[in-house]
Amino acid sequence: MLKGLVLAVAGFLLFLLAHVVLFRLYVPTRRFMALVRLAVLIGLGIIFVHRATGPRMGFLPPMPTAAGWAVDLLNGLLVYAFLFIGYCMFYFLVDRGFSGRILIEIETAPDRRQRQADIAARYSMELVMRRRLSDMLDIGQIVEVDGRWCTTAKGRRAARVFAFVKRFLQLGQGG
Repeated sequence: MLKGLVLAVAGFLLFLLAHVVLFRLYVPTRRFMALVRLAVLIGLGIIFVHRATGPRMGFLPPMPTAAGWAVDLLNGLLVYAFLFIGYCMFYFLVDRGFSGRILIEIETAPDRRQRQADIAARYSMELVMRRRLSDMLDIGQIVEVDGRWCTTAKGRRAARVFAFVKRFLQLGQGG
């Protein structure tokens, strides 16, 4: 059972390193899709290494278990997936978080001060909307038809899930 966990942590550390190298050397246009592809590739590598190595991998202590290799592999893949999902939360906070960006704007201002009007001028709703639409277009949730945005089947499924969760948790219409 320990082998899957070791491979999950090692795979995630490899993912972090590859992410840094990829984004420092080459900035992909579809950044999040690049991260997903990288995570899937490393996940496949975890499966391969798990199956190609012995139960102790040459350094793990002997741990007799009746669960078997499939449970160990599934456990490792779940841990890896949860690490990736948690990292995605951090990534989106840094990539899209308004609060962080506003703090950076204030901190880099000449006297570390900004008026609200100056901050608002940097964040027009037009730019925010354009970026969000571009991202949804990239991941296949919407398409443009005759100058209007339409949801795809993938977008409709996501909209139903979001609507359900917002209603269930009584979050209101805000975004």
